Amino acid sequence: MSFAESSDVAWDLVDHGRATMTIAELNAAFVRLGSGGDREAIEIVLRSMCRAAGPRLPDELLARLTRLGQVGYLDEHVVDLLAVVSSVGSRDWVQ
Repeated sequence: MSFAESSDVAWDLVDHGRATMTIAELNAAFVRLGSGGDREAIEIVLRSMCRAAGPRLPDELLARLTRLGQVGYLDEHVVDLLAVVSSVGSRDWVQ
């Protein structure tokens, strides 16, 4: 996966999860995205989505994030956050 691909995934995730983020989190994510900190931006959004228990990740975005984890681009604790978000936002999850 190239830097451009990982950047695209990070931008798409921020766009998808922005409703769950505080202003401070959103600002921090955009600063990270603008300075090449895609991994940090992804972590900020996933933490926010865990706290908010959603929204559900679209299948395509989940697959792209999973691939980042599989190729070792994401730290293990971020992969764990992704697992929580993907289970909390699943179709079977009931609030």
